[in-house]
Amino acid sequence: MKYNPARRKEDRGYWKIWSFLARFFTIIGIAAFISTIFISFTFFKISNYKPPALPDNIVLTYKLKPNLFETTQKPSLKGALLRPPTTLHEIAEALDIARKDDRVKAIIVDIQGVSYNMAQIQELRDAIKRFRDSGKFAKIFANDFGATSGGTKSYYFATAFDEIWMQPMGMVAITGLRSETPFIKKPMDKLGVKANFDHRGKYKSAVEGFTRYSMSDDARNMNKSIIDDLGGQILEAISKDRNIEYNKVLELINNAPHMDSEALQNKLIDRLGYYDNLIDNIKNKFGDDIEFINLLGYGFGAKTEDGDGGVAGFFSQLWHKKDPDSLTDGKNKIALIYGSGVIVPYNNKAFASSPMTAMRKPVIYTDKLTKAFSDATNNEEIAVIVFRIDSPGGSPVAAEALRRAVLKAKEKGKKVIVSMGGTAASGGYWAVVNADKIIAEPATLTGSIGVFAGKIVLDELWKKIGVNWENISFGKNSAMWSPNSEFSDSEKERFSVMLDKIYSEFIKIVAEGRGFTIEEVEKIAQGRVWTGRQAKEIGLVDELGGIEFALSEARIMIANDKNADIPILHFPERKSTLELIFQMLTEGSASINTNSVTIFMEDMPKEIQNIYDIWAVIKNLGDISLFSPLAANFDFK
Repeated sequence: MKYNPARRKEDRGYWKIWSFLARFFTIIGIAAFISTIFISFTFFKISNYKPPALPDNIVLTYKLKPNLFETTQKPSLKGALLRPPTTLHEIAEALDIARKDDRVKAIIVDIQGVSYNMAQIQELRDAIKRFRDSGKFAKIFANDFGATSGGTKSYYFATAFDEIWMQPMGMVAITGLRSETPFIKKPMDKLGVKANFDHRGKYKSAVEGFTRYSMSDDARNMNKSIIDDLGGQILEAISKDRNIEYNKVLELINNAPHMDSEALQNKLIDRLGYYDNLIDNIKNKFGDDIEFINLLGYGFGAKTEDGDGGVAGFFSQLWHKKDPDSLTDGKNKIALIYGSGVIVPYNNKAFASSPMTAMRKPVIYTDKLTKAFSDATNNEEIAVIVFRIDSPGGSPVAAEALRRAVLKAKEKGKKVIVSMGGTAASGGYWAVVNADKIIAEPATLTGSIGVFAGKIVLDELWKKIGVNWENISFGKNSAMWSPNSEFSDSEKERFSVMLDKIYSEFIKIVAEGRGFTIEEVEKIAQGRVWTGRQAKEIGLVDELGGIEFALSEARIMIANDKNADIPILHFPERKSTLELIFQMLTEGSASINTNSVTIFMEDMPKEIQNIYDIWAVIKNLGDISLFSPLAANFDFK
């Protein structure tokens, strides 16, 4: 008989489980109790939080980034706390706050080359000049202006400042402006690729690179007119701001680039030195008690103070609201709407994967933008809508939807002011032609009242590389947009009717919107692109200026005072960094077009491999149609 001693309850399995659970939940309870204390303390501190006051003597500093955006972008890994890239409006807004603040004495800008368009530079120049007009100093530092690349635009911006500092061994490369257009019809011929395009308007030259071996006379005359006018604007500004005779400036441009001592001798710059020398110079001028604060950080703090100075004001700025809601209820307001990019009806695979859309990011989706217009129109507190547009054009249907949104706002009694960015041409002009007032910078590219459309035909290319396409179709014109065949006679006839209809409607819309006759519009249309200064002379725009000028005009419409304190609401409401990150995570990756043919290089004859680089450029151009941008591009250096 075996002896089985009684087991202690500590050794029983259920007791071990119970003991573990008891200790576990005890620990959880203690942790929860401690967390509750800490959370309560945190909320107490937050509710009593007051951001530190800005110092009494401030010099603002800012390092100008190479790229500048019109609209809020997705969070960037390069930014602190994934902060989205800075927008043009954020910089101008902070400068305008600073010019009214007696604590701010000066600003120092460090510029390291910019790729901004001319209108953006003029917008920043305007903001710097408003800052200086308030009696404050503005100094700029550069390692060089262009060196081995063009520095004309960077230097043009710099001339808006009181003093221009440059590092020794730098150079001022004000070599002028240049527009370059590639013509690839000859290699396309070798590949067996044909461009079936047509246009309405003799200046509508955006696809000449595919259809001609060289630039047409009309396109050359238009481009020269634009270059000459923009060059004249730069010459006038340098002459006036640097107090150098006009012809002398022209001579300096023609003899550029200039070495450091040459630039100093010719009064292109004021001082040779290093950035720390500039800082010491500022300290000597304003005293050692001066404090240096980043421009955007200052703007955040100053707007917080403008609220209620406490937690509500702090979080209203953190979430990108101009003012806490409690301070703006019941007041007449200005709605600010931004649209930047190629205009397409909505976001789907057809538009997202379109090669011309993909090459011209960002994109305006009119379903979203018309919703923003509708929200602003239906808001009874909105008195004026300011629409900032920067677009080379796009789909006529999408542009018409935006134009209708402008008309509906006016029907509801809202005033609509348009502020044009670097480009507001073709579909970009179509969309805004009915506004109460159109404002452009002198360098804005606008007009381009015309249309082009077509497709790239690849049938000969497929034969060269041994690809055979078979098709089964229904409908006489079913191959109209196929890249594997040229237009048939019946397709050409309908294609021509389509272009005629769009062009005639464009002419009619401009005539009605601007108060012209059809004949008067025809003279300034034909697809011709105009600078903002030229457009004002012929009546396509009303005034010259930037976004701040447009907002001033809105204040005058509401309160007859350009400096009136009128709240500005963004439609759609600007998202904070946290909201943008959440949106990025929940939306997932962008869709791509999978309707493509993959051809492996090792399967190609050697002759085809040798021209692979050319093929890579045009292999996705088969679906170019009316969804392509409707205005030419200019890249000035």
